[in-house]
Amino acid sequence: MKLIQCRFSSGQRVPLLVQAGHAAPLPILIPFIYVQLKLRHRAYNTAAAHLRAIQAFYTYAKSRDINIDDAILACHFESILALLDGYAIWLQSGRQADNLVARIGKVETVPFLQIDPRTRDQYLRLLKQYLSWCVTRYIPRARQNSTTQANIEVVFADVADVIERRFESHIINVRPDHARYRSLTDAQLQIINVRPDHARYRSLTDAQLQIIRTLIRPGAAENPFPERLQLRNWLMIELLLETGIRRGELLKLYTTDINQGSQHAYVSINDREHDPGDPRTEEPALKTHGWTVGISAQLYEVYERYIQGERRPLRNGKPMKLLYRYLFISDRGRPLSIRALSNVLDRLFLTIELAHPGLLPTLSAHDFRHTFADRFLAYLVEKRGHDLERATDELRRVCGWSDTSTMPRRYASRYLAESANLHNAQRASAAWSRLDS
Repeated sequence: MKLIQCRFSSGQRVPLLVQAGHAAPLPILIPFIYVQLKLRHRAYNTAAAHLRAIQAFYTYAKSRDINIDDAILACHFESILALLDGYAIWLQSGRQADNLVARIGKVETVPFLQIDPRTRDQYLRLLKQYLSWCVTRYIPRARQNSTTQANIEVVFADVADVIERRFESHIINVRPDHARYRSLTDAQLQIINVRPDHARYRSLTDAQLQIIRTLIRPGAAENPFPERLQLRNWLMIELLLETGIRRGELLKLYTTDINQGSQHAYVSINDREHDPGDPRTEEPALKTHGWTVGISAQLYEVYERYIQGERRPLRNGKPMKLLYRYLFISDRGRPLSIRALSNVLDRLFLTIELAHPGLLPTLSAHDFRHTFADRFLAYLVEKRGHDLERATDELRRVCGWSDTSTMPRRYASRYLAESANLHNAQRASAAWSRLDS
């Protein structure tokens, strides 16, 4: 069994789980239906993540001589859930056999890399969604000729409840309440199996930002990138910092998406997920609807310079003729990939780590988004005098979140918590000053 990508002539991409070893791979039936009915409006990467979790469970079940599709169609959910204990151990142990006795005399297989507990929990959550959907779809069909509607509903409720309870007992690293764990140290968080970076946002400090901007500046002696790539890389990071856009949105920008308006320059983020002209295997995607974000005149000037003089790679001393409209281009003249952007950030992180050990725990495109959101919200409240409700609404618009997203409220809650802690520290310090005098 393997996960492949199917690309239609319209440009739409669909992930498929197929049988391995066939000249014309046949899709695994129920995961195929699941993608078409349940995930058809989800981004490609989201659907692929669901299928990877399903693939892992199917692989484990096959090692136990159980065909999950057959069990689902027969509504034998008891036998499926009976695998859950061993499957959870199998995931955590690097996908090695959990039954050591059964392994005696068998050829040793190369284990997978041990996965992070958060990844393990994500696999379990996605599998839970899949099995819950299967219950909804197949129990009524299997029993409609032999049971009354009332009995069908009872059976469905029982199985759904069992799935909920069984998965709750295995998902051990559920997302913690941020306020609950914020006061704990990293060591305490490790003891209770909560990752430190889960208990706090990854917003960059002034000192961290200053070092990043010093290193990434074109022409800087410490800049770790070849001179021909320095302006491109600087522009990407400044766009991330000034707009808070996600990495997929950054890589999907056309050269025509940054413009000078009547009052200010702006970036237009457009949904181009199923672009037939995008040659990238892992196509970047827009997570929500399109929107625009204002940018500084200074950044727009650098953008103009990049477009006019440094976007096209050189071949034999001459700029290449580009076949693509995307803003950020690789040395080969193709749209920059997600992996290439990650490599840029990894190399920058390594340079910082060598010069300033321990300064940054990680460096990703989403770190810049957190930083943007925190600073934009503080600017609206402290500099522009907006109340928190108005500031939260503006943050929602500028970050492209839907009207139902809870993310703006999370940032507002974080801002309130930090403000309250600062005010209390100032109050306590003032009390000590009065005592000293």
